[in-house]
Amino acid sequence: MKIDVTEILKTPGEGMSFQVGGEVPIPETMDGAQAVGSFVVRGVATSTGLGVYVDAHAVGTVELTCSRCLGSFTKEMELDCEAEFVEDPDGRPQEEEPEVSVFALEGGVCDLGEMVRHEVLLNLPMKPLCSEDCKGLCPVCGKNLNEGDCDCEKTGFGVTAFGRKLLDALNETERGKKNGRS
Repeated sequence: MKIDVTEILKTPGEGMSFQVGGEVPIPETMDGAQAVGSFVVRGVATSTGLGVYVDAHAVGTVELTCSRCLGSFTKEMELDCEAEFVEDPDGRPQEEEPEVSVFALEGGVCDLGEMVRHEVLLNLPMKPLCSEDCKGLCPVCGKNLNEGDCDCEKTGFGVTAFGRKLLDALNETERGKKNGRS
């Protein structure tokens, strides 16, 4: 997902429109997230004299794992992206924090995949849900409750041994406060 900007680099203020498509790699460290299909990115690249400013809109699909039922589902994403591409991002003057993300411009080419990946990661939900009314998994047998009810015994369910000890400790603390102990 690269665009060649060598024609506009030497003329500050000159711009060019583009539309490119390609895969966006999402690292495996993201629990259950991976790029699916292609993202299409369209926008404008403008020379700044020191590099290129890119303002773009990306559309694509990401495959996620539901945090309640652990099922796989796809999510359409539409992202507005903006970034600056410069020859040496680390060598820029650090007078102030840049207003947009800065990426490397290599040989007059902007790799938009990194810019889009950055925006995808920022826009992924913290707890992805396949649907708002997802019922999740049975805490006793692990059956996906979206596929139907399970037949397991749920009596006594709720408080674990650790939870019982914690409740006892909290009750003991409250009794101590009522009796004048702190």
